[in-house]
Amino acid sequence: MSDKSQRPTKIAKYEIKRRIGRGSMGVVYEAFDPFVQRTVAIKVAHSAADMDTATKQKLREGFFAEVYSAGRMHHPSVVSVYDAGQEEDLNYIVMEFVDGVTLQEYVAGNRVLTPNQVVDVIYQCAKGLDYVHREGIIHRDLKPGNIMLSNDGEVKIMDFSIAHVDVGFEGHDTEVQGSPMYMPPEQLSEEKRLVAQSDIYSLGAVMYALLAKKAPYKAGSLESLIYKISNLDPEPVMEINPEVPQHIADIVEKSMQKIIYDRYESAYLLATDLSNSFGRLRGVGERIDMQEKWKTLRFLAFFKDFSDDQITEVVNASEWTEFKKGEVIVTEGEQETAFYIIAKGGVEVVKNEKVVGMMKQGDCFGEIAFLTRQPRNATIVARTEVSLMRVSTSLMEQASTETQLRYYRIFLENLIARLSQATDKLVEAEIAITEP
Repeated sequence: MSDKSQRPTKIAKYEIKRRIGRGSMGVVYEAFDPFVQRTVAIKVAHSAADMDTATKQKLREGFFAEVYSAGRMHHPSVVSVYDAGQEEDLNYIVMEFVDGVTLQEYVAGNRVLTPNQVVDVIYQCAKGLDYVHREGIIHRDLKPGNIMLSNDGEVKIMDFSIAHVDVGFEGHDTEVQGSPMYMPPEQLSEEKRLVAQSDIYSLGAVMYALLAKKAPYKAGSLESLIYKISNLDPEPVMEINPEVPQHIADIVEKSMQKIIYDRYESAYLLATDLSNSFGRLRGVGERIDMQEKWKTLRFLAFFKDFSDDQITEVVNASEWTEFKKGEVIVTEGEQETAFYIIAKGGVEVVKNEKVVGMMKQGDCFGEIAFLTRQPRNATIVARTEVSLMRVSTSLMEQASTETQLRYYRIFLENLIARLSQATDKLVEAEIAITEP
């Protein structure tokens, strides 16, 4: 029977469009909610027609555990659950639709993430995981296939169907559930004692897989896989991918330590370490020392309304990099969630291999890509020796709320002014063309 003939056309009020995924617990469809006029994803539990009553009830409870765990959470990096119910023999969950693919496409497929992009993705995951843990939930099945990456570069952790919710009692599973390939040793042991660091191990294993383009361990049987995870170290990720910097490899190694207490104590600390690593990924040339950075920003128009303490915060929450004349800073088509302020020197704006503009000290570039998460629409090349301050959301989160608000207000004012100037030039050009 074809997929089309098996696919329902409607579940409750939801109009089914197409099948977009299939997992151990059910099938996922893209659907449309006509009442609120939005696209949603519906997970439908696998049919249990040939199972006994007790097994059906156990599967149903496991399926709707996702509603109890994910449904109570609201975080940008965790998929939202809107609705759940039962339609005849179908148990279903209605979730946020994410226009993108799972990270498995970047492990086993043709898609590739640079080390910089991997850090950004895992940073978002760590922030989401920190929230999940503070809600008293342990995911227990973090793997590339359970993490979506949208076309806009946003991460969504999903599939909480076997999550453990801390409701004040202790218990142990009697069998391995989930995906053993990314599980920590304690989850595969007889004790199966799971804590927040168990998810941190799994996230570290996902990071390893994205950097190495393969899972940390592979084996021909479950017994062999458990032995390797429990006793052997994975092949060093830097030997598989020489482009991985040492400090990134160190983060992966710490996350995947076999002893729980040798890992990061929390997902928050993992996120902090990842955020700090941004400043070393583009380490080209000599660093400007702290005092020189501070003085440089103090006299830039962008920061004229900032207090001395706020400028100090910005310096501490930013990445500074130097480029030599002729070096490419960003490339047209590159997707990166950051923008730049020129601290010293000047740059050329190149589009379709032609210089279309120049920028000088104090100017910004990359704001549109930063806001929209769209690929860069131009290449930026150093016209002289250049010192840049790179700004990303993850870095700015280190500053106080007051400093962040002031920073983004000035950022938007500058962007509006630049767009206004561009519009004026287009109007002038049109007038010049139409005048006899």
